[in-house]
Amino acid sequence: MSENLTVAEVVQRAAQIDAMLDAINGTSPDAVQAMGGRDALARRSEMTCLGPVPRLGVDEWERMSQEYEGRREHGSINRGE
Repeated sequence: MSENLTVAEVVQRAAQIDAMLDAINGTSPDAVQAMGGRDALARRSEMTCLGPVPRLGVDEWERMSQEYEGRREHGSINRGE
């Protein structure tokens, strides 16, 4: 089913997609690169009520999670502290 969106809605969704891709790439750049980069991640994402979410297998989510945790433990990720 396709939706008829206004220009403002399209721009808002594009900004939402861009922000999500930036966030994922910022926390797991190696995993994103292994998937083929940011564009490949975008192609594997779908819109949800939370915004765009990549469709990934368990192994890919695990790899991203481990990379995030490893970077966080070593101070590479700002935890707001």
